[in-house]
Amino acid sequence: MSLTGKWILGILVLAFMILPGFSLFAQEGTLKGKIVDGSNKETLPGATVFVIGTYKGALADEKGEYIITGLKAGDYSIRFAYLGYAEKIYTGIQVKAGQTKVLNADLNNQDITGALVEIVGDANIVNLESGKSEIKIGGDDIREMNARDVKDVAAMQLGVSETPDGLAIRGGRVYETKYLIDGVSAKDPLAGTGFGVSLGASSIGEMDVITGGGDAEFGDGTSGIINSRIRDGGEKIVVTGNYARDNLGFSTNQGMSWNTDQGSLTIGGPVPFMKKKMSFFIAGDAAFSDEYLRSYADQLHSSLFSKNDSMWAPRQDNKWSNTFKLTYTIKPGMKISISNQHSLNINQNTRSLQIIGNNVIMTPGFQYAFSRDMDNATTYSHQSNLTILNFKYLFKERWTMDLTGGRLFVNLRADANGRPFRSETVDQLYDPYSIVTNPVSVWNPSDSVVYVFPGPGLINNGGISTLWHDHYAQEYTFKYKFTYTSKKKLHFVTFGQEHREQTFQWLDVSRPWVGAPIKVNDTLTTASTSVGSSSDVWKASPANGGFFVQDEIRYKGIIAFIGARFEYWAPGKFVDDAVKNPDAPVTDQIRKDYTAQTAGFAGRRWKARILPKIRVSFPISDNNVLYFNYGHATLMPHPRFLYAGLDPVYQDRSFLSNLGNPNLNPEVTVSYELGLKSQITKDLALTVSAFYNDKFDYIVSRSLLVKDQTGRFVEKTFFINQDYARVRGLEIGITKRAGKWLKINLNGAYQIATGKSNSAAESALQIKQQGFVSTSREQYLAWDRPFDFKFSFIFKPDSTFKLFGKKALQHFRFFVSSTFKSGLRYTPYVLSDTTDIGR
Repeated sequence: MSLTGKWILGILVLAFMILPGFSLFAQEGTLKGKIVDGSNKETLPGATVFVIGTYKGALADEKGEYIITGLKAGDYSIRFAYLGYAEKIYTGIQVKAGQTKVLNADLNNQDITGALVEIVGDANIVNLESGKSEIKIGGDDIREMNARDVKDVAAMQLGVSETPDGLAIRGGRVYETKYLIDGVSAKDPLAGTGFGVSLGASSIGEMDVITGGGDAEFGDGTSGIINSRIRDGGEKIVVTGNYARDNLGFSTNQGMSWNTDQGSLTIGGPVPFMKKKMSFFIAGDAAFSDEYLRSYADQLHSSLFSKNDSMWAPRQDNKWSNTFKLTYTIKPGMKISISNQHSLNINQNTRSLQIIGNNVIMTPGFQYAFSRDMDNATTYSHQSNLTILNFKYLFKERWTMDLTGGRLFVNLRADANGRPFRSETVDQLYDPYSIVTNPVSVWNPSDSVVYVFPGPGLINNGGISTLWHDHYAQEYTFKYKFTYTSKKKLHFVTFGQEHREQTFQWLDVSRPWVGAPIKVNDTLTTASTSVGSSSDVWKASPANGGFFVQDEIRYKGIIAFIGARFEYWAPGKFVDDAVKNPDAPVTDQIRKDYTAQTAGFAGRRWKARILPKIRVSFPISDNNVLYFNYGHATLMPHPRFLYAGLDPVYQDRSFLSNLGNPNLNPEVTVSYELGLKSQITKDLALTVSAFYNDKFDYIVSRSLLVKDQTGRFVEKTFFINQDYARVRGLEIGITKRAGKWLKINLNGAYQIATGKSNSAAESALQIKQQGFVSTSREQYLAWDRPFDFKFSFIFKPDSTFKLFGKKALQHFRFFVSSTFKSGLRYTPYVLSDTTDIGR
């Protein structure tokens, strides 16, 4: 074991030894009471009562009475359950030494409430019954934060690190984060940021951030899961809004002002004449900024919009989103809802398209070469639309059903600030590298070959962006889930299926004017047949999904979870046809392997993998729970690695153009975690966890000689599963609550991420340098940030808060959040030998 691993293990063991000792010598108390039906007050003999975070529980006798002895003095949560009734949890129950606490419970029939669990009192700070590393944030808390959207809220949580490209969870790459809205994927599968549809903070009803121990229901979140639920309308009409800016109107783009404005407006409530049946929620969010770079285009344009495109891009970075949700309660326990979430981003940040951590070496998003004329730089327009239909039904006392259908559409366009793909005729120079203006600068003037710089240090001398890109992804999701509760509520079984049908189209063209007719002195020359100087054009319709089953077993304080997901995927007809077509650039070995490792079903070739999930949690003393989880997760490779260059007609014959590998497998993460959750008091909690994530089958690129249609061999960039990474770390979180008006969070994480390469492209460079640099050893990965400390508190006084003995500040809200973390890894270049220079 490494020194770092021993240090992490030592801290974890020390916590396990110290925390249980807090209550070791405490005196004991007793809990007793009576359990009745909430509607008719009849007793419920045989009802169960359980003290969460302990091994202690009891059954109600024939009079509905129970008694539990031997409880150490402290605060507890008590769970009551009876067949056909909603479980009821009383939180913050104080048991004193040498005394008897009386707690009576009235349970409500599920057919009346439509709920599975009712909570009385403030929600627990930490969930002692879960073996997950999970953070639940309620909508009320989110609206107290200074957060704009889901990413802002998630970035404040333990184990989550915000980067310029997205959110990295526990040292993973940003695209490994699974992003859900109401249980449906909201991630752009063709972009590299991990996010697609943007959901404003004001639209979130509840949010879960799972960094370890996810359910079998989820299969493709290899680093973590962010699941947001759109809020429902309430019982009365409520209109809210907020607006913020970073200047006073006369100091825009000066000092610390970046000319930033952001705001939101929401309205929700019951639908007239259907107040108890139907509710609605509508929200709109917008944010505009000129950013901190102080280099601006006169106006951003997008070719996605034919008219009035300037209204969507008043600044250099523009974000829009709107939300709509309609909920109809058919009867208690039966509800249907439909929602739509739309977002639009327009900017000139190259990271909007970069497939970070896959095939692009990490670079800044600013287009420095065009910094003197941003009107000629690349503009990125990313729009997303997600529609979800959900039906929930509680039936036969022990069964629930959840049916979900969703449609996701995302489209990203990159162009020369709104210019069309290319003009019908070319009568001027567009290539910024070919335009030379005064003052002329030369390099190597004394040699026979002299190089001329395009301009005064930059290339934007009248030339335009050399990239034209357009991709879209359309994804239909169908999901059903059933949950069964055993008669004695010892087993909670969940099973179901999730299936996605997808359509991807990818158009990527460099220097698109190449191939158009050239006009010289009113005369047209013959046009070439090429689509730009290089291109990547394909369209595919893959499918993937999984069957899942899991059982959560509760027995005398021990909660064991065992589950599995049968994950399946099909690259689609485009790949199947390419493998069969002798004219397609697929090697004989790939054809052979693909046929042998796939199975035919319903007209497509399929692959599959089983993903096990295990969690166990058990008390080591009252209110101190030890937990362990182990699981496998997969993530499909970026579609570009599968499909690029396989079309025998639209082939890019440029040097080192991309060639997809039809037989690629998903990237895999095997995760282990050991942790402790401690409810020290009802208002103070501590969590400690150590984790190890083993990641393999990362994509790497290699060079391959392929025979083209002319019979000549062309070198291509090919992709295979070969790379790996390891992430290990320690997390500690402390939460303190004072009544309902103050909540403080303090947490810290230490982690290290090592591997052989940071991207597929870098792995190829390492192979070329094997004669000079050893690539067998691991290195720190570029996105690794070892230390990450976060602090936040929300102060919202209510009637219980008093100042000098009087109620005060009841309408005052104060939120503070602070983050300290390590910078990105940096490896300096050192010149070690000059003997070969000039040879």
